[in-house]
Amino acid sequence: MSNRPAAFVLAAGLGTRLAPLTNILPKPLVPVFHKPLLTFALDSLIATGVEQFAINTHHLPNAFTPVFGTDPHYRERPLSLFHEPLLLDTGGGIRNARSALGESTFFLYNGDILADLPLAELLSTHTSSGALATLLLRPCESGGVANVNFDKTSGRVLDLREVLGKNLGELTVYSGIAVLEPRIFDWIPDEGPYSIVDALLQAMRSGEEIGGLLVRDGLWMDLGTPRSYLEAHRLLADPVNRSGYLSNSEWPIMIHPEALVESGVTLEGIVSVGPGAVVRSGAVLKDSVIWPGSVIESKAHLDGCIVSGRNLVVGDHTGEVL
Repeated sequence: MSNRPAAFVLAAGLGTRLAPLTNILPKPLVPVFHKPLLTFALDSLIATGVEQFAINTHHLPNAFTPVFGTDPHYRERPLSLFHEPLLLDTGGGIRNARSALGESTFFLYNGDILADLPLAELLSTHTSSGALATLLLRPCESGGVANVNFDKTSGRVLDLREVLGKNLGELTVYSGIAVLEPRIFDWIPDEGPYSIVDALLQAMRSGEEIGGLLVRDGLWMDLGTPRSYLEAHRLLADPVNRSGYLSNSEWPIMIHPEALVESGVTLEGIVSVGPGAVVRSGAVLKDSVIWPGSVIESKAHLDGCIVSGRNLVVGDHTGEVL
């Protein structure tokens, strides 16, 4: 078992609920105060000691190059990108990226969630348990689908999706973050799409132990809809909601220095204006996110809107994706 884990970050999802924004960018690259969503996962993993990253892509793969470069790097760490013309599901994606993961313990991290959770504790719990995998779990009240049966006393996952018929523990929600041993590949077929859940269930049937760490506090959001995307900006604008790797005094910046906000513009609530965006004098923006390159004309009034930059924005709009 390596002392320095690797990480496989899922970035191949279609993000259909966030359309039409995801017609422009893959969901893991949508900006949160000008910072691509995927980089929050990378920052959290780097803070835990990860130096080796594998990332899968599918939807709009060319969008990753402007963010990470033709020789992909992030914060001086190399990134290995694995494009999937056919979506391989989580298990198949891990198999496809095996060359970058080596034989080390590795994190599995869903790159389209926004989270600030104790990854070091998850890793420590895993390495001391001898388990094949350890899932970071959330309580039912945190949202999401509660389909992981967890025994708090033993720290073991008893069932997934009620397949094994073991219901003596507490129902919890899988956060999209886990730590796995490389022997997980023994349970993944050599080709084709395959679910990591099916691999874990097969392993459990054969006596492998799957552990869990139930975390009740900490930021955990799925930015799957325009409403939750705006809510993430509202939450992160308040320093009270930023801890751990998110407590960076230089972030967030509401108005990017490369944006042009003319005099006479009224900003109310939480407003983010991206680089290259232009907001003309007389416009009123309230609780809205303006993507790079957008143009808001004079006297436009936006309330609770997301502006993607596809069209010139004029007139009054409430709760719209423009």
